[in-house]
Amino acid sequence: MTSHKEETIKIQGRSVRLFRGGDGPPLLFLHDTFCLSWLPIHESLSANYEVFVPIHPGCAGSESDFEQFAEIEDIVFHYLDLCESLHLQRPVVVGASFGGWIAVEWAMRYSRMLRGLVLVDALGLRVPKAPAADILSLDPAAARQVIFADPSSALALGIIPDAPKPEDVVSVLLVRQTLARFAWQFPDNPGLHRYLYRVKVPTLVIWGEDDGFVPIAHGQAYHEGIAKAELVVLPDCGHLPHVEQPALCQKIVLDFLRKSESEPA
Repeated sequence: MTSHKEETIKIQGRSVRLFRGGDGPPLLFLHDTFCLSWLPIHESLSANYEVFVPIHPGCAGSESDFEQFAEIEDIVFHYLDLCESLHLQRPVVVGASFGGWIAVEWAMRYSRMLRGLVLVDALGLRVPKAPAADILSLDPAAARQVIFADPSSALALGIIPDAPKPEDVVSVLLVRQTLARFAWQFPDNPGLHRYLYRVKVPTLVIWGEDDGFVPIAHGQAYHEGIAKAELVVLPDCGHLPHVEQPALCQKIVLDFLRKSESEPA
C-alpha cells in the first residue's frame, strides 16, 4: 500500500505538481524525462526519508512560461525556491538523467545547502570521445535500444511504447519540449567539467553499464572530477537503474547515505 500523495503547489506563482511521502530527513528526487511519477524506488526510500518528487517546469502538471527558464541555472533557482517554500533544510538530492544534470549544477554552486548528492546516469558533461546520444532524434525503437539493457522487455515497451496512449500524448510532448529546451543535440554544459571540483558534498555516482544514451565514460568523468565521489556500476542495466533495478539501486543509495552521514564532516 502506497503512502504517498500528489498535490499541486505554487512556487513564485508557478504551479508545480509534487509527489511526496514518508517521514524523516528530506530527500528531493529530481526525475528523468521518461518516468514522471511516484516509482517503487521512491516508495522504498520513503521508509527512511521524507521523499519529494517535484515535476520539472514545463512538464505535465508543472507547465510554465519557458521565457523564465532559459538556462539550467534557472531551474536550479526554481528548486531553491521550492526548498524554501517547503522548508526543506539541507536535503539529500538524487538526480536521474536530466534531473542529475540539474542536481550537479546545484551542488556545484551551493554544496553547503545539501546533505548528500546522488547522480544516476546524469546528463550534463561533454565527453568528446563518448558523446551522449541525440535522444530527441531517435524513434521509439531506437530510443529503447540506447536506454535499456533489454530493449524488448515489457518494462522498456511500457516506458517507451511505439505510440503513446491517447491520454499520454500531451505529457510526452511537454516533456520532450522541456528536454529540447536544454538538450537539443548537445545535452550538456561544455564548462561543467572544469567546475566539478566545487562539488563539496558526499557524492555517489550510479551508472548502468549498458547505458547507450549517456555512456559510462560520463560516470567515470563525474567520479574523477568530484572529490571523494564514489562510483557504482550496475551490470545488465541501462540508462535508468532506478527503474530497471530499483531494489538494488535503493540499497546502494541507502548504504551510501548511512555511511556518509556517520562520517565526521
